[in-house]
Amino acid sequence: MIKKSDEINREIYTISEFAKMTGVSTDTLRYYDKINLFKPTSTDPQTGYRYYTLKEFEEIGVIQTLQTLGVSLKDIKHHLENKTFFSSYMLLSKQYADIDRKIAELIQLKSYLSEKLSTLEDVMNNNSDNEIVLKEIDERIGYGTRINCKDYGEIKTESARIIEKYRKSLFVSNSYAIFIPKEDILKRKFNAHYYCVIFDIEKDDAEPFEKLTFPNGLYATIRYNGTTFERADSMTKLVDFIEQNHYKIIGDALQICVIDENITNIDAEKINEIQIPIEHI
Repeated sequence: MIKKSDEINREIYTISEFAKMTGVSTDTLRYYDKINLFKPTSTDPQTGYRYYTLKEFEEIGVIQTLQTLGVSLKDIKHHLENKTFFSSYMLLSKQYADIDRKIAELIQLKSYLSEKLSTLEDVMNNNSDNEIVLKEIDERIGYGTRINCKDYGEIKTESARIIEKYRKSLFVSNSYAIFIPKEDILKRKFNAHYYCVIFDIEKDDAEPFEKLTFPNGLYATIRYNGTTFERADSMTKLVDFIEQNHYKIIGDALQICVIDENITNIDAEKINEIQIPIEHI
């Protein structure tokens, strides 16, 4: 229902009409009134009905825009009550910087997602269980611990310790791996140690984590279906291949968790890829 104001001859809108016109719910308008952020033109003292005019239309638009920019209701209220040219400039400058930071984070997240989806699609199209492949792999730098993990719970704990300050999601990235010391491989102690390593993060030199470099070069690789802790047979096959084909192991190996417990609860769907750096004798 639209009424005419005798005083100013201006259209007055009920809360429902104003809500429909602005896209702000009636519950939200009532809440704004309650916290003194945005009040109606008038309130009927007998019925409590709220009425609005077009002069409030621009003000609610400012509130909506500032909310979209990420400004809290508390800060919006303070700004509207104390706004000056300079305070408006500073507020918008801050939100611009925040949006710039969020865009950078989203670009990085998109990159992680693209990499993860490519990995999943590769698994769907080319999952060669226990096939040995020689690969040229670029250098990777990560950070790890020498805490020997006995189960997934310990792996998650150690991974969290490494990445806790960096808001990196292992669900959407391929940055989580286990590294296998060269001496374990040479002694064929294939289940001796499960050490976590995380790639693609920047660590402060003061942080108590070991910096690990896996150089570019030739790697003998093998994928197997199963959990992280079921690698012995595939490791045996891979090391036998290296020895029989006159290669030598030249560094620590990586066990890449291609499909892990973050993706599936079914052990048979989990996929690990072991990568051992080699050179021809």
